[in-house]
Amino acid sequence: MKEIVLIKLGGSLITDKEKPFVAKKGVIDNLACQIAEALKENPEINLIIGNGGGSFPHYPAVRYEMSLGIRNEKQKYGFCLVQDAASQLNRIVVSSLLKYQVKAFSIHPSSIILSKKGQIRKIFLESLLGLLKLKITPVVYGDIVYDEVCGSTIFSTERLLVELAKKLKDKGFIIKRIIHNGITKGVLNDKNQTIPLINKENFSQIKDFIFKTQGFDVTGGMLHKIKESLNLAKKMAIRTIIINGVSQKNLLKEAILGKKVRGTVIEG
Repeated sequence: MKEIVLIKLGGSLITDKEKPFVAKKGVIDNLACQIAEALKENPEINLIIGNGGGSFPHYPAVRYEMSLGIRNEKQKYGFCLVQDAASQLNRIVVSSLLKYQVKAFSIHPSSIILSKKGQIRKIFLESLLGLLKLKITPVVYGDIVYDEVCGSTIFSTERLLVELAKKLKDKGFIIKRIIHNGITKGVLNDKNQTIPLINKENFSQIKDFIFKTQGFDVTGGMLHKIKESLNLAKKMAIRTIIINGVSQKNLLKEAILGKKVRGTVIEG
């Protein structure tokens, strides 16, 4: 049975989003260690890891207004800077995973995605599927890609994971869950308390007080994450779990292994 757990390491978690190009290497190492321990405890688990960009690509993306595509020569340079920054952080994440003996391998979205008017026109998954067959863990990330009409399009990690979930399900894979690691104990309400469950029934009641992302962010922050997760729940009945990635209590390890953890569950 081809079962996969998707993991997102949030940009706010692994970088200082108010300071350009500052990675929180201690946090990254802790997460990598938990992933390694989970795989050691259950070697049959297949993972795909995606890291957010945080202050790495978001800073040049804002500076060069890359959310609008390419309209001038200056933005062509910005396009290159954003891709380079995103890949730099991904290399830090992969290097940490390798340090803990996780067989991790970078997959660059800018090399496998062709976009048209902000939507994926083609995605080439052969290499990713080959890695899964070899029991190697693909590590993707939020990236900027070539767009046939706009020149460029920014794809958030959440959006990329959603697209991968769709494509993999079409190929017979079972997506067990998606685990989002952030800086809070899940999604917080107006009293700073964790909301244990979000679904289509209560989303309209809570969306107005969901906090806004601080620092550099061009992909929408927490609200965007929740909307994408609800879309997954509706279309494919995939459960999303949002947990505190800063915790030293092995929350990520336990979530990977399918144990109940404290956080927010998003489902249909």
